[in-house]
Amino acid sequence: MVHLLNLISMSYQNLDNIDFQAAQELLYHKEVLTAEEAQLVQDFLPLAAKEYLFHHSWNNTYLNLNVYSEVEKERRDLEKEMGL
Repeated sequence: MVHLLNLISMSYQNLDNIDFQAAQELLYHKEVLTAEEAQLVQDFLPLAAKEYLFHHSWNNTYLNLNVYSEVEKERRDLEKEMGL
């Protein structure tokens, strides 16, 4: 089983290393993803995509809960209200 996982991992690294890295960057750094970006994450990191990406059907975007923070949003909203 471990050998099979290693082979799969090596295949991803050899064939699609750039796309895999792009998917990681999106998952760890971008708060709102387009449908295309979300698909890239789903293709390379399906378990993380299932756990962290929330689909907004009204505008076909995805909120990345791995990056999104209510605390930061509340702070930004308060700063806007205070005119800062």
